[in-house]
Amino acid sequence: MNTYNWQGASGRWYEFEIARAQRAWEPVGGVYMFVKPPEQPALDWGGPICLFVARAEDFSKTLARHEMWQAAENLGAREIHLLVIKDDQTRARVEKDLLEAQAPILNRNMLRRVA
Repeated sequence: MNTYNWQGASGRWYEFEIARAQRAWEPVGGVYMFVKPPEQPALDWGGPICLFVARAEDFSKTLARHEMWQAAENLGAREIHLLVIKDDQTRARVEKDLLEAQAPILNRNMLRRVA
């Protein structure tokens, strides 16, 4: 399984699964990111860029037709990073931690909604 570790503002690291294509999503909750992969993966600099981060109660419902995917894809997103978290309070905490650290462009000036 391909994974990538993202760091939150708290300093904590989170290991996400990398999905490179639309698929049948699992009916589980967690935190997800729309990610632009690095231009030249072999190099140490210029890693992936988080364009959007949010939490979902059910990936299969949230990611089937996500309204932000087209905007993310237009900015170079080619991957969806997934972190399964069963507890809603923990999902909210991790989402907030990552939003503060990554400041994704598509989350700016956006009203927060629960997916």
